[in-house]
Amino acid sequence: MQDFGGAKLILFIGDRIVVLRRDQKPDIPWPGRLDLPGGGRERDETAEASVLRETHEEVGLYLAGC
Repeated sequence: MQDFGGAKLILFIGDRIVVLRRDQKPDIPWPGRLDLPGGGRERDETAEASVLRETHEEVGLYLAGC
């Protein structure tokens, strides 16, 4: 398995895609830009666990894994 730093999710709600605006912090990549839910890996998370956790933190949704 390849190592990874994080994961992103394309989340459809009906015929719409969930898109977020990144924080306006100068110390993060692409501040203020549009982005998909997801983010950095914590400890030994799988890609799936990482993106599900980040989606909950950013959007407030609990999504079931595969």
